[in-house]
Amino acid sequence: MKKDVWKYGLLSGLALAILVAVTVPFEHHTNARWAMAFSYTIMVLSFLIVFVGVKHYRDTECGGSITFGRALAVGALMMLISCACYVAMWEVLMATVEKNFAHEYTAGLVKRAQNSGLQGASLEAKIAEVRKFEAMYSNPLYSAAMTLLEPLPVGMVMALVTAGILRRKPEDG
Repeated sequence: MKKDVWKYGLLSGLALAILVAVTVPFEHHTNARWAMAFSYTIMVLSFLIVFVGVKHYRDTECGGSITFGRALAVGALMMLISCACYVAMWEVLMATVEKNFAHEYTAGLVKRAQNSGLQGASLEAKIAEVRKFEAMYSNPLYSAAMTLLEPLPVGMVMALVTAGILRRKPEDG
């Protein structure tokens, strides 16, 4: 199991990391909603490799049958490896091409708060909250944890769907 988990988890993570690295430079030239939709599409497509990995594990290591729980465990482990690759790539990108990400992101949030109609103490509180986020995001452990929260829910849903589709009881012989 370990071999398949690492193999397909790393393949999925490599695909995800490469696609993110290729698309990040273009994110400033597109609408934020389109960029987000595109990034989630990239995640789902790279997570399809995990589906293939669980199917391979079921067919080769488990004799063609696998329980829902076992398929979920294998898929979730592959997803965690894939998500860790995503986080690692994002941290590399933040240290190289996205050095001002936190500042630019929070500047956008401040502008949005100012344009939302908030005034006085409410606006100041929102701006202080945004600035606190920017300061916290400069800590690599915090930014890694926040980055992991982006692909992890999508990956776990994909692991659940994969387990549901690929579960198969052994045939009675």
